[in-house]
Amino acid sequence: MRQQWAEQKQGPAAKFLKWMIAKHPDALFAFIRRVRPNLALGAAGPVFITRFPDVQEALSRPDIFNVTYAPMMDPSVGPFMLGRDCTEINQRDKGIMRAFMRMEDLPAIRQKVRSLANASVEKQIYTQNQIEVVSTLSRLVPIQLTREYFGFPGPDLASMFRWSRATQYDMFHNLDKDPKVHQDNIDAGQEMRAYLTQLLPQRREQLKNGAPLEDVFSRLLNSHFDDSIGFADERIITNMMGTLVGGIETTSAAIVQLLDELFKRPRILKEAIDVASSNNDHLMYRYCWEALRFNPINPFVVRHCRTDYRIAKGSLRATTIKAGSTVLISTRSAMRDGLQLPAPSSFAIDRPESVYMHLGYGMHTCLGDQISRIQVPEIVRRILQIRGVRPAAEIDYAGGPFPERYPITYDTPV
Repeated sequence: MRQQWAEQKQGPAAKFLKWMIAKHPDALFAFIRRVRPNLALGAAGPVFITRFPDVQEALSRPDIFNVTYAPMMDPSVGPFMLGRDCTEINQRDKGIMRAFMRMEDLPAIRQKVRSLANASVEKQIYTQNQIEVVSTLSRLVPIQLTREYFGFPGPDLASMFRWSRATQYDMFHNLDKDPKVHQDNIDAGQEMRAYLTQLLPQRREQLKNGAPLEDVFSRLLNSHFDDSIGFADERIITNMMGTLVGGIETTSAAIVQLLDELFKRPRILKEAIDVASSNNDHLMYRYCWEALRFNPINPFVVRHCRTDYRIAKGSLRATTIKAGSTVLISTRSAMRDGLQLPAPSSFAIDRPESVYMHLGYGMHTCLGDQISRIQVPEIVRRILQIRGVRPAAEIDYAGGPFPERYPITYDTPV
């Protein structure tokens, strides 16, 4: 299916479409929403789904619109919940992992993230006049949280950075099927598995000897899963790999991109800075999630239509999506749909929670959604607390899908 997408991008019209998605996605999606909200390009797609109710309808039909990640995931981390729809792997593994990522952990996670972000800022703020956000905060703090809360320390930070980026790039962004990107993902997965295969018995021995470890990995190893459940050590390792794959680049992109949107709005920025200095955690979250709506992590998610399906049935925009079609379901477009959101171009912190689909929707809602709702605002809060904070340059994507550099500057600390 991804090969089909790659082949379709070779003509001039398709190249223009790709350029519009990269450079002017909101203008493109606004045009499609007005003219043909469920737009099919050719017999086998791609099909753009752009209206809010239609996006939620499609993402609520995993039996019809299947995820496409398995060919990239399986050779790297093995069969994983994100690469499976309506299967035991998805239902069982997600249920088990959610049970061990306890809701009562959230206050401690907030304090941990706050401490990690503060330590990173304090380390730099008195020694230089710039902070490079990506390497020192937006990627670093989530990796440190993966180490301390999930119990996946990694051999060193450089390896964790590389594994995270390589896997996320191929699994979710390599629509052109670049063979090097795919091989980097496979290599990263094999290295992660080798590392965790060695770590697992060591950690189990520590627990046996009474080590007071309370991270997610240790909780899993302290539990007994009957053979009938099918959650042996191999599944534990795959799911631990998944905490790194899914938790770093998305978090980093969210932090950088929403900060950039706040900096573009002086009045809103001043309000957000005032909130950052208060103890209003919920309001800080509101500012972050609304800012991210203007430049979300992804323009769309890719699905494969398994059987003919009529989207928005009974409406004037109803369209039959043919079996075998590539479907581009745009949560970005949905969150700018003026028929669903009042004044979608305005910044408003009082929108209903249901408006936001930053963490997905339906079966494949992010496993760590509750953690993300804490981690992102806490890191942003600490950055906004820096006196006179402002961007020193634009976001540098270095030709790839992720922010690689985002320097900020600030007034001299007192």
